[in-house]
Amino acid sequence: MRRTIPLGFAIALMLAPSSLFAQAGETKPAEDPALIAARDQFIEGVSLMAAEDWANALTRFKAAGRFKMSAQVAFNIAECESKLGRLVAALGNYRLALSKADTAGAETVKDLAPKRINELTALIPKLTVKKSGEGSATARALLDGQELSSASQAVPVDPGEHVVTLVVNEKTVATERVTLKQGETRELTITVPEDAESGAGKPVTPSSSGVSVPGIVLISFGAASLIGGGVSIGVRQAAISELDELCGPDSSCPAEAEATYDRGRLATGFAEVLVPLGAVSVVVGSILVATTGGSPDPAEAGNSARLEGVSFVGADGTGPGLALWGVF
Repeated sequence: MRRTIPLGFAIALMLAPSSLFAQAGETKPAEDPALIAARDQFIEGVSLMAAEDWANALTRFKAAGRFKMSAQVAFNIAECESKLGRLVAALGNYRLALSKADTAGAETVKDLAPKRINELTALIPKLTVKKSGEGSATARALLDGQELSSASQAVPVDPGEHVVTLVVNEKTVATERVTLKQGETRELTITVPEDAESGAGKPVTPSSSGVSVPGIVLISFGAASLIGGGVSIGVRQAAISELDELCGPDSSCPAEAEATYDRGRLATGFAEVLVPLGAVSVVVGSILVATTGGSPDPAEAGNSARLEGVSFVGADGTGPGLALWGVF
């Protein structure tokens, strides 16, 4: 069975690698390591093209082109890109090869490049992007991440899927995906949302699961203070009961009752400080939790408690105490 040799491979065979990078009248630097490496890359690319390994052949030819982009190197790069579906890049390199063939005397490239250019020009899809909506004048259109200079101009693209986005004030406001086939011409109209220019969007509401850390801390501190205050009130009441037993009806007390009196007075002082402080901390902490923790879940609303008021009264009607009332 007869095997067809790719045209790029045939061009490479017709060229002597040693003369590939030499200009007319230029002495070839035979021992130049860079020249030797470039020539080796080119020869490897030729072999890979024969095996139809277009991706690796492209890598080799590009490496050779970094030393010198001759007409033959540019042509073979275009051949590989065309086989890989990179038609737009291939068209550019065919044109580059043709421009270099005019000055370097590469007659084969000069003869074949125009045919390749005509073939690709017919195969390359074209996409026109149009913007609509009130904010279209300020919106920037991007095609595959690259800004379009003119949204009304047909842009040559490779076959396959492409992404078109509209950006307003550095914010993506619309995205469309479009797939084009070889030779297809498509017009895409993408609408700018009405609220794009103002930056308005869906309002962000506080999460119902948010927790106010300061509020929790204050509630915890307040609860501890109330507990301490309650204990102090209990000690105070115990001291009062003990004094009632030790002291006579005329309030005359024996000397051993002095320690009990001091204990009761100290407990009263603690209660007067801890109970109001705890109550205030709980109230403020509750307000912080309610205002920064988001709206409560309706399903949980029936289980919540609302503080209606705080009142300070003595346990015996004369000293400090605490009363809370509300709706549960």
